[in-house]
Amino acid sequence: MTSSAPLDLIAALRLALTIFWRQFAPIILLGLVFLTLPAVALRTLSIATTDAPDPALGTIAETMRWLLVMIFFCAVTGGILARTSDPRTFMRAGLSRLQPGLVVALIIGIGLMTMRIILLLASRLLQLGQMNSLLFTAACIAVFAVWVLAIPAALQERQWPMVAFQRSAELTRGNRWRLSALCILIALALMPVVMAVRFVVFHAAQTPQQVAAIVQSMTITSPALWIIQLSTLLVYGLLSVVPAALYLTLAGRR
Repeated sequence: MTSSAPLDLIAALRLALTIFWRQFAPIILLGLVFLTLPAVALRTLSIATTDAPDPALGTIAETMRWLLVMIFFCAVTGGILARTSDPRTFMRAGLSRLQPGLVVALIIGIGLMTMRIILLLASRLLQLGQMNSLLFTAACIAVFAVWVLAIPAALQERQWPMVAFQRSAELTRGNRWRLSALCILIALALMPVVMAVRFVVFHAAQTPQQVAAIVQSMTITSPALWIIQLSTLLVYGLLSVVPAALYLTLAGRR
């Protein structure tokens, strides 16, 4: 197998931003449905039920949150690959064809979660300290570099998960260092936004316990809650267009 032509990172980012701008309305609407409204509803429910949250319920809620994030990413990817300018058609196409991509996303999520658990256990046994987080970060970058196109491939080419992973590995061959650099570049670009939101919302907190206390004090009328949710919506909206933009760029060259 031959590797694809060198990836132009600037062109790929420009395409992603263009897609986000042109499809802003359906992407934000999907985000409101699958990200913002469930998060606000869950926060309201947690306030109404008890002041001492059950760890088991917290685990279930976190699992559901990540499942909704995966559905959002797959729906946006499917809408982009439908090549339509109509918002309703975009959302309809994304939701109607998300099943193959969602299976791939679940496999990736389970794999990363398993790796995280293994690294945590190894960290305790070998006393790795901060090396544990560095190793997990490196693993996430490697997964991005090799399998970032697996979800678009599964959706566009209607592939079985393993075939979609093979297709992504084929398309990314020869560009994995560039894709790793792109992953780091995106993280660095988003870091000022994350830090700004953290400063606005948690500027008075000095310890993790104080941060948790601020989160627990948020209600549906708290401006801080909406600042967090709307900034999360925009960040996830931007990230959701990246796999499809890379797929359109690299698959078009093959």
